[in-house]
Amino acid sequence: MNDRKLVDGCLKNDRRSQNELYKKYFPLMSSIALRYTNDADEAIQRLNEGFYKVLQKLDQYKDDFALATWIRRILVNHLIDTYRKEQRQLAKISLHDDYEGDGTEHTVNLGEQKLEEKDLRNLLNSLPEMTGKVFNLYAIDGFKHREIAEMLGMSEGTSKWHVNEARRRLKVQLERMYAQEKKMIEVTR
Repeated sequence: MNDRKLVDGCLKNDRRSQNELYKKYFPLMSSIALRYTNDADEAIQRLNEGFYKVLQKLDQYKDDFALATWIRRILVNHLIDTYRKEQRQLAKISLHDDYEGDGTEHTVNLGEQKLEEKDLRNLLNSLPEMTGKVFNLYAIDGFKHREIAEMLGMSEGTSKWHVNEARRRLKVQLERMYAQEKKMIEVTR
C-alpha cells in the first residue's frame, strides 16, 4: 500500500492502515529512538509515544515532504521534548551534581575488525548526555546549529562546542579501539 493510501486509511481510523504504517516505518523510528536513549525498552516506549503523536498530527501532513521525513521530524521533536521534560523534573528534585560520566568503562568488541552499528551506538552512548544529543541532532539527523540551539535552549556556539567535543571524544575512543585491536592481532601472531 502506498503512503497516500496509508495516510488516508489512518485518517479514517482504520486499524489495519495504522498497523501497516507502524510496521512500514518501525525500522526508521526505532533507529532514531535508539540514538536518543541508552536503553532499548525506553527507546521502544518513546517510539510508541512518538508514533501516537504521528497519528494525532497526521491530518497536518502535506505531500510536500516524503512521509518518512515528516515522521522522522515528529519523532525527533518528541524525543527532544521528552528530554526537556525529564531535565525539568530532575531540576525540581535538585540534582545539581556535575555530569562526570557513569563511571563504567565502555568497551567495544571489534569482532571481525569492522565497526558495526551496535559498536557505533556504544560509542555514541558513552558521550555525556547533552553532547550526545547535540551530536545526534547535528551529525546524524542533519539539523543546523540554529535549530538545535532553539530546540535545546542553548546558544549556537554551545551547540557547536558540543559537536566538536563529541568529535574529539569519539576520535580518542576510536584510536584506543584500533590500538587495542592492533595489540590483539600482534598477540595472536
